[in-house]
Amino acid sequence: MERETAIKPHLVKPILEKVIYEKDQIPTGNTMINIKPEDTLDVRKVSEEIVKVTMERKLLISPANLMKLSVVMSIDIPIDSIEFMKLADPKEYIKNSQPVRILMAYVSSVITNITVNTILGPIVTPPNMQE
Repeated sequence: MERETAIKPHLVKPILEKVIYEKDQIPTGNTMINIKPEDTLDVRKVSEEIVKVTMERKLLISPANLMKLSVVMSIDIPIDSIEFMKLADPKEYIKNSQPVRILMAYVSSVITNITVNTILGPIVTPPNMQE
């Protein structure tokens, strides 16, 4: 049974770390465009009371010459170190936590805002981790 007390109450403040956006070519004619998000999630305990989670979402766009887009954001999550260490799988617990779900929603929102004015139009990716 996972403990709800491992994460201390706090305000969620995702920080934008990096954005890569390059418009390459405009699609021609009836070009079939495929967009697949690729997510990476890094969970690191940076101090006794803070776990830093960094998420990167890259859009894998086919044909690849249309656009390059990647967004990296992070969040510091305050933890109760004793309760955190009692967890069966602390990293998995953090990956499935409410603050990380909020971080994912922010990343999705940034991608939508960046792409709203592109030739492809707004690209909306679900806030959950992509498989």
